[in-house]
Amino acid sequence: MRIYHVISNKVWGGGEQYVFDLCQHLIKDGHQVELFCRPCQPVLKQLLTLNIPIHTLSLKGIGDIVSSMHMAKVIGREACIVHVHNFKDAFTVLYACKIAGNRQVKLIVTRHLVRQGKTSWLYRWLYRSIHRVIFVSNLAKMEFMSSYPKIPEEKLSVVHNSIVPQPTVQTENLREMLSVPSQAVLAMYHGRLAAEKGLDVLIKAIRKTSAETIHLVLIGSGDEVYVRNLRQLIEQMNLRDRVHLLGFRDNVISYIQQADFGVIPSIARESFSLACLEYMSQGRCVITTNNGGQSEYVKNDINGILVPPSDTEALTVALNRITGNKELCETLGKRAQHDFSSMLSYEQFYKRILSVYED
Repeated sequence: MRIYHVISNKVWGGGEQYVFDLCQHLIKDGHQVELFCRPCQPVLKQLLTLNIPIHTLSLKGIGDIVSSMHMAKVIGREACIVHVHNFKDAFTVLYACKIAGNRQVKLIVTRHLVRQGKTSWLYRWLYRSIHRVIFVSNLAKMEFMSSYPKIPEEKLSVVHNSIVPQPTVQTENLREMLSVPSQAVLAMYHGRLAAEKGLDVLIKAIRKTSAETIHLVLIGSGDEVYVRNLRQLIEQMNLRDRVHLLGFRDNVISYIQQADFGVIPSIARESFSLACLEYMSQGRCVITTNNGGQSEYVKNDINGILVPPSDTEALTVALNRITGNKELCETLGKRAQHDFSSMLSYEQFYKRILSVYED
């Protein structure tokens, strides 16, 4: 198959990693893959490692006819699949098809957000022209359809995200580096340090736990003001010896393997949360909130623990349960690893994407 992916974000995030991993597998399978993206170094630098043709365009959205004209020259009139990752880029593709006179393009959109679908006449025209919309969770699909956009059900698919297994790279020993006692429990959060991630709720819950031996490691980067506020909260709670901000780190999997469990306390509704999968894949129990797509694969007291968002008391109870019962923590972690392998592995994700391409 001849497949084009379109990426218009200026920074590297989960959607960009989604495309990168998918392209790697498509290339390995012998498909002809090319990319359209903006000339933004954080994204372009990563994509260049794929060693495939990359076409840089401005990709400014609905009215960007210049990008459509350049895209038309690339796709020509041959049959192909164009896979975009937001609806604005779908307009650019459709204009390019009109300009090129190509009626053999299969246009696919992956919806990575939890947001209502738009219903204007322009979007109704777009929905008629799209061949398939892939949602990364049932929640994303339900929220999109809650505004009653006029798009046939047969054009909609749900394909849960996944992660590519990463080789373990040796990193520093966390317990030695942070002077964490061997008998202490090590909890971990990794991801963006932002208000919608509920990290202030987590820090307050750590302060209220009965187990003073619990240590929390926060890995990631974020807005300087927010990170400074987190540090101030840690000081106010007198937790400087138990809550550790490590900043951004490569090879996160090697850190997860050193943790006893993970905590993803998001306040905003996550469309899926790849971070939860990373803990599950390593046999680690994860405590997370029940308002996002993660509740579709994290089952309370079966392979993890679910709590309401922004609920310090509920999170405190969950932390006390998991730190006070090592057997429960290990049991939930083993079941999480089993469920990841049997239902959420990247091989299964890839097969489902191919089935959409081939349909």
